[in-house]
Amino acid sequence: MNIIKTAIFFGAATATIFLGITAKQTAVAGSLYLGWNYAIDPNYDSLGRNEANEIVAGGTIYEIYRMAVKEDVSANTIWVAINANLPLAGNPTGDFVSGYPISNRNIGFGDLFFDFSGLNNFKSASDSNSLFGIRFASNNDSNVASTGLYSGVKAKSVVAQNAGWSNLYNHNNGVLQQVRMNAAMGYLEWKDPYYSPYLAPGSHDKPETLIPNIIESGNKVGDITMVGGAELLAAGFILGDPEYGELGTHTFGFKFDKSLLPVGSYVASLILECNNDAIALEGETQPFEEKVPEPSLIFGTLLGFGAIIAKRKRQQKLGM
Repeated sequence: MNIIKTAIFFGAATATIFLGITAKQTAVAGSLYLGWNYAIDPNYDSLGRNEANEIVAGGTIYEIYRMAVKEDVSANTIWVAINANLPLAGNPTGDFVSGYPISNRNIGFGDLFFDFSGLNNFKSASDSNSLFGIRFASNNDSNVASTGLYSGVKAKSVVAQNAGWSNLYNHNNGVLQQVRMNAAMGYLEWKDPYYSPYLAPGSHDKPETLIPNIIESGNKVGDITMVGGAELLAAGFILGDPEYGELGTHTFGFKFDKSLLPVGSYVASLILECNNDAIALEGETQPFEEKVPEPSLIFGTLLGFGAIIAKRKRQQKLGM
């Protein structure tokens, strides 16, 4: 895959902590800071409409700016943070947008997918029910009953129900027409082979061309806990220096038990219900870290055992 490996520079004060990696240097696995693995998305590749119903690109309500994942091995917890212009509850639209009917009078976030399959293709992983999916927006068009983490997931598309761009090709073509630049997906280019066959022209009347963005089916394996910006910041999440991109108006996230996901490499994909913007992240989960007792605790325990043994010997000698 064609990974964007540019590390994010979070200011002079953090340069030393960041092991000397600056915005002009490359990192092997992306942008890592304080345990958070960041995907930074361009601020020009969301598509929307202005008051005159004209298509515009960049900084729209559908713009996604950041997505990051933190694995707290010692606490057995995985955190996910999202920064975007779109609120968690989505964008209320009414019954129609530009003549297209909207399924629930709202356009919001799709579900977040984790792919550990090793198949190197989003469609193949979905078709084989190999994805993990997280429904975090309770009012989106997901096909599962409640928020939470699901395994054995097959994905489906709801772009046609949300006046959306059919796939990554159509979305990128719209961005090109507006700003003469290609769209991106955080770590990945819009045309990364991982997302084939959604890299060729598509249309709403050809379902096979529509990019999947919500869970169609799966087995719920656990719950998630929603968290706000303040809690994310306390956990070390940093939005980044505005010099390297604008920041969205909404920051939120969630956390869950890391044992709900496998150990290994993954691709994480988040595509809005309308596919007006999308972001992807590559990462790797680590084995659970067993806590090793402190030497003082071990010594104290040994002393305790020694005392018990000595007491038993004294009792034996006394005939007790």
